[in-house]
Amino acid sequence: MIAIPSIASVISQRNNLSDTLAFRTSERINETSRFKNKYKRSKENKTRIENKIYSRRNVIKPPFDSVVNPNHNYPIGVVNPNHNYPIGFFIANNGSVEDVCTASVIHTENGNIGLTAAHCLLDDNGNPWNLSFLSFSPGYDNGTNGPLGAIPVVDIAMPDDYLINPNKYGYALVRFGFNHGGSTLQDYTGALGWRFDIGSGEPTSVYGYPDRGNFENCVHDGEHLCKWQGITEKGRNFYGIKYLTSGSGASGGPLISQYDTKTNLGYAYAVIRGYLDGYNTSVGSIWDENVFLDLLSRITP
Repeated sequence: MIAIPSIASVISQRNNLSDTLAFRTSERINETSRFKNKYKRSKENKTRIENKIYSRRNVIKPPFDSVVNPNHNYPIGVVNPNHNYPIGFFIANNGSVEDVCTASVIHTENGNIGLTAAHCLLDDNGNPWNLSFLSFSPGYDNGTNGPLGAIPVVDIAMPDDYLINPNKYGYALVRFGFNHGGSTLQDYTGALGWRFDIGSGEPTSVYGYPDRGNFENCVHDGEHLCKWQGITEKGRNFYGIKYLTSGSGASGGPLISQYDTKTNLGYAYAVIRGYLDGYNTSVGSIWDENVFLDLLSRITP
């Protein structure tokens, strides 16, 4: 049996966000990571979405209970650009310490697929990280690796239009290199469900590893798993969390609807991707169903 690490650092906060948010897509976004540099789009992927046709099915994928430890799931963890270094920090190629990011396992047929923010997969020059430097530790908390240690990331998929509109397409999928006796990662960690039909005023839980910000009763050191609870508001291109300063380590942290404290599971519908400083609001891009399903098809063997 897998031992589940203590998450005593996780504290619930309930805020009644009754203010209506006025969103402007031209508003300057203070990204929670360092994506400020540009790189060219891959020509071979340029028309992938245009040529890929999906029907609007309004897909709802339910949460997945761990097969190894039923009802004791730990699908959320830190993603790190060099699994030869201590988990919990971004280590750039020059050895400098950067920021942590959050990722989570989502329920898929493949069983080894995760969700994070798109900018978490880019280095200081705006280029995708070399996959040999990427790893993920589900269940990481309080400076300690999760029970499965550091798991390599073997593939990533970002929206082709992220460079054109990072505010609208600030999410990405990753695939993990995990196989224990034929079992997938979600068999061990459980997995969040996901959906595209969440509207405004949704009661939501947000998890992440903020290195600063205002998660209540949170150490804010990038190593403790922290939780926020409250109401999100839906704008034109993104969900807003009023009065939450998420901090860079919470980038990629899932926005979870119908979170169940007994199973640690629920439905992810966005990830933290930035902070709208003009409105004191953390934001997560609204998933385009066609784009999301295209990412899933691209990353699944």
